[in-house]
Amino acid sequence: MKHFLHIPLLILCMFASHVFSQSFSDATVKKQTKGPYIEFTKTTHSFGTITFGEPASYNFEFTNTGTEPLIITNVRSTCGCTVPQWNTQAIAPGASESITVSYDTKRSGGFSKGITVYTNAVNKEIILIIEGEVTANPNKPVLGEK
Repeated sequence: MKHFLHIPLLILCMFASHVFSQSFSDATVKKQTKGPYIEFTKTTHSFGTITFGEPASYNFEFTNTGTEPLIITNVRSTCGCTVPQWNTQAIAPGASESITVSYDTKRSGGFSKGITVYTNAVNKEIILIIEGEVTANPNKPVLGEK
């Protein structure tokens, strides 16, 4: 008989925890949208296979989904082979922009590079990733080959 009393109590506890967790996550989302908030369409891009020496760049698109102007204060890459370009002007709430990332394909082999975006947004730092594989151009010999 005692076991039958535990089942409704267990169901009640599960229901209550679900209700409280739902209201907490909704409050978290509402809190994040006060002030500027940067939201990228995607944060990782794979170039796949790229031929040695060919240009490789990608536009990471984002939107300021917050309530105040967004300012990108800096964008840094993990090495000199990756060059980011971005708008230094304030981005109004609801407006979209992009950060262009170019990779120097004069180095063969696989790569995975991180680009850190620094902003005045609630989510201050975002890490973008580019990856791919640079292969030799069959029409051009690599240095040291005859």
